[in-house]
Parts: sequence; structure tokens; C-alpha cells
Amino acid sequence: MSTPNDSLHPAVRDARLADRLGELKAALAGVDAPARIESVLVDRFRDLASRQSHAARPRLWWMPPLAMVATVAIVSWMVRSPAILPVTEPAIEYTSVPATGGNPEPFLALKPLERIALEPQATVVATEFPRALLAQWGLPVSPERAGEPVRAEMLYSAEGEPLALRILD
Repeated sequence: MSTPNDSLHPAVRDARLADRLGELKAALAGVDAPARIESVLVDRFRDLASRQSHAARPRLWWMPPLAMVATVAIVSWMVRSPAILPVTEPAIEYTSVPATGGNPEPFLALKPLERIALEPQATVVATEFPRALLAQWGLPVSPERAGEPVRAEMLYSAEGEPLALRILD
């Protein structure tokens, strides 16, 4: 919507606006609110403010902040302290030389031979596992002996990656 003042120069428009606001200010200078209304409004404001100041805090206002502080303390304690777990003996025995004497069986490579040859600190670990695991690897297993354990040695890299397997029995 356009008004006739839209085509005026901004300086002229500002001058007219200032004149009109001056007229409005002069007209409102003589108008005052009755004293009785002002005193009633001030009394109501004081009553409302006093009621709100008494009802602003509930009786147990300190409980939620205390609960939050306690929760943060307990969670930070749980995160920073390690969990206490029962210590059990390892099921495997670490050795640096093969556990078998004499003429040991060869290792079955689980990784490429080039990778095994480049390993500077390989560790041999004596272990036992179910004979049925051999069947999962595609090796022949007698069904009568599937539940018996198999003694074996595993060759591990320094990072704990299995490199090769030697079956002892």
C-alpha cells in the first residue's frame, strides 16, 4: 500500500513527521491519569511482589541441585576408577621357545609367509581348544574324538595377531 508521502524527499518526510509528533506531544501534555488510579496500581503491584517473593522458593528448593551434584560426583568416580574384576589365571602359557622337544611338527600358516618372516618378535603360546574347531577349519576329525581337547601352539606377532598354528596331538 502506498501513501502520498512515499513520493516526498526523505528530508521533507522527516520534517513533517517531527511536526506531527510535536503536535501530539503538546496535546498529551495536558492529560494526566487520576491520582486515585496510580495509588491503586502501586498498591496492587506491591501486594503481587510480596506474594511472589514468599512463594518464589519451595520449602525443599535445595534438593534438585544437591541430587545433580551427587549424580555428577558418582558418575565421575565410576568413570575415573577402574572396575574391580576377579583375577583369574590365563588359560594359555606363554613361552619364547617351542614347548615340544626333538622333532616338532611344522606350523600351519594363518597369514602369508612373507608377513610371518618380517615379524621381529614372534611369540609361541601353548594352548588347548576343542577338536571340533579343527573340523570348522576344514581338517579331518574323527566324530568319536570331536569333544576331546587338542593341544597346540600358536605363533603370535608382537601386536597379538595370530600368525601360525602347530597341532601337537
